[in-house]
Amino acid sequence: MSNPTSGNELFKEYMERMDAYSDAELVEAFNGQVGNPGWGSARASYGAAIRAQLNQRNIDYSAIGDDRRLSYRNKVVLRGKKLVLAEASTS
Repeated sequence: MSNPTSGNELFKEYMERMDAYSDAELVEAFNGQVGNPGWGSARASYGAAIRAQLNQRNIDYSAIGDDRRLSYRNKVVLRGKKLVLAEASTS
């Protein structure tokens, strides 16, 4: 299986776009993927770019993943430099 970041033009495009995002916009980008049932190389590149941006910005995302994967099961909020699960009561 190939790494979605190696030589992937989509990954590069997403990274360039996300470079201009604020941290809040990056969280919105992540939350936009929650509940999305589709999967493919474009989405894998998008997810890899989100994870790379979180790493680059030193945002702790341990509540939703690790250096190999992210879980798109729950929406998150940013508290300082840490992502935490959004409360179930908020939609």
